Amino acid sequence: MPLALFDLDNTLLDREAAFARWAHTFCETHGLADGAHDWLVAADEDGFRPREEVFADVRARYDLDPPVDDLVEAYQREYPASFVFPDPSRVALRRLRSAGWKVGIVTNGHQFQERKLEVAGLRHEVDGVCISALVDSWKPDPGIFLEAARRCGADLVGWMVGDSGSADIRGGQAVGLRTIWIHRGREWDLGDPAPDARASDIAEAVGVILGGTAPA
Repeated sequence: MPLALFDLDNTLLDREAAFARWAHTFCETHGLADGAHDWLVAADEDGFRPREEVFADVRARYDLDPPVDDLVEAYQREYPASFVFPDPSRVALRRLRSAGWKVGIVTNGHQFQERKLEVAGLRHEVDGVCISALVDSWKPDPGIFLEAARRCGADLVGWMVGDSGSADIRGGQAVGLRTIWIHRGREWDLGDPAPDARASDIAEAVGVILGGTAPA
C-alpha cells in the first residue's frame, strides 16, 4: 500500500496557535503584566529552545516563586491540552485513507507528544505513530522513517509532509520519499533539491498526494 507520512507540530497540528493559547492562560494564572504574552511567544522560539532555558528566563523576568523544574512540569502537563485538530485536516486524512493510503505520523519530541495526539483525537485517524524519543531516532535520521513505515504496515514508498526543511524534507528525500513542504508563508531557502511541492495546509497537501497540483 502507498504511504503518506506527516509531521505533527505545525503540520497536522498548529503548534504556534496552541502555544499562544497556553501562554494566555499562563499569564492570567500568574497575573503577569501586559506584554508578557508576546514576550513568552518570542522566548519560545517556535518550540526549539529548551524548556528549562525558557522558564528560567520567565522566572527571573517576572519574579515567579515556583522553581524552574515545577514550571516545566506544569507546562508539560497543561500545554498539550491547548491543541486542536482542525476539521478540514481530519476530513483530508480520512479521504486519503479511504483512497487506500496508509497514513503515519513522524514527530521529533518526547513522550508528552502522545498527550497532544490524545487531546486532538488523532490516534485513530492514522495507521502508525513514531515519536523520536520513544524509538531512539530523530528526524532526519533514516531509522525513524523506516520504523514509521513498519508501524503502518507499508513499504517506505510515498510521501513525507512537514514544515521543517532540514528534518522533514531532507529526511524524507534521504529515504526516497517524495516531499511536500508546509511553507507557513516562508520561502524555501535550503537550495536543491527542493521539495516536490509546497502546500499551505493538510487539505492542500492531500490534494497533491491524490493527484492535484500545488506550486513547487
